[in-house]
Amino acid sequence: MDLDIKESGAVCTLKLKGRLTSGEAVSQFENAFQQTLASGHIFLILDLEALPYIDSSGIGSLVNALRQANKVGGTVKLVNPSPFVAKTLKMVGILPLFGVYESEPDAVASCTA
Repeated sequence: MDLDIKESGAVCTLKLKGRLTSGEAVSQFENAFQQTLASGHIFLILDLEALPYIDSSGIGSLVNALRQANKVGGTVKLVNPSPFVAKTLKMVGILPLFGVYESEPDAVASCTA
């Protein structure tokens, strides 16, 4: 999995590319969001358009990111999840925990409003 990181103020956008599955991909994602939170970027925008697949470990890492962000007064928003990812998150009942947006600017605006 590849990760592109863009930071701006308290907001950080992580663009995930590839598969968020157990092992190296989940570790890479968890390290990235923990470093982001430690740097003071408490609003995480996860661009999931290029993430075609997620497994149970990946789902757990998303929930963990949300919990960690909430602990410091932040949140996690999802941008344009792929159909499989959106369906999977909805099926396991966690999609409503995240704000879901069609564009990064909309997600960023929701964090700063």
